[in-house]
Amino acid sequence: MLKLQQLRQFVIAASTGSLKNAATSTFRSQAAVSIAMRELENQIGGNLLERGRRGKFTALAETLLPQFQELLALHDRIVGQARQLAKGEHGSISMAVAPFIAEQWLPNIIARFAQLHPGVRIRTIEERSSNIRSLVADGTVNIGVAGLLVGDPKLNVKQVATDSYGVLCSADHPLARKRTASWTSLRGEKLIGSDAFEVLVAAGLADLDPPELVITSRAPLLACVRMNLGVTILPMLTRPIPSDGLAFVPLVRPKLSRTLAILTRGPESLLPAGLRLEAMLFDSLREYALRRGALPAN
Repeated sequence: MLKLQQLRQFVIAASTGSLKNAATSTFRSQAAVSIAMRELENQIGGNLLERGRRGKFTALAETLLPQFQELLALHDRIVGQARQLAKGEHGSISMAVAPFIAEQWLPNIIARFAQLHPGVRIRTIEERSSNIRSLVADGTVNIGVAGLLVGDPKLNVKQVATDSYGVLCSADHPLARKRTASWTSLRGEKLIGSDAFEVLVAAGLADLDPPELVITSRAPLLACVRMNLGVTILPMLTRPIPSDGLAFVPLVRPKLSRTLAILTRGPESLLPAGLRLEAMLFDSLREYALRRGALPAN
């Protein structure tokens, strides 16, 4: 097996034509470098130095020089990249985030992380919470930020906060005048289905008639509610900022809750850069969630 120290000594000696330079540059004696050259000759099976002509390199040595230089450069580049990855200075991270959370919370945290870690590439996709778990579990993304009603044994789940559900309606809708609303009060209302509603139905928690209209994209969903085409059910943290003709009324009797969590694939660990992003996401999302009225997760 070729030894890196011997290759470096050979490259220096052959480039400069001096074993002494190789000894000085690698902090070895000239005798030690001479021994190293003989060992290298044994490894490759040919003479590198002309016999009887001190310090004169053979044609084989001159031919091997650029190849060994390339090999050392590749080694040094890979070692450097590995160290940068280990320090979290480089890497590539992908994550999936629920759309309503992505719009209101994510941009600031991405900007902060990018400023602190300019060498790390981040790919972010918006996806429904119901799909994020599978994207993390199959390795499509490294990190997921989603609302959960139940856990998943295939994932590492870091619970961030707990929030409850409410009904989003237009500001002039009769429900908008109430402080809270019961689930039974929604019977007879024109209900617009959403990602959040489908998750509740799939879990057997929403005993309501199937909606005639289903919209899972944020902008058209809010527009339809604003136009009084119906009301929709949303978790509290995904409600729009109070303004532009919309009202959010908490749903009680029963009060249903979900857990906002950061998901990674178990039992695999993230790259160091991913661990740093995960920690930053957790702290930032927890602060955001509590500021908007959520409760700390157990």
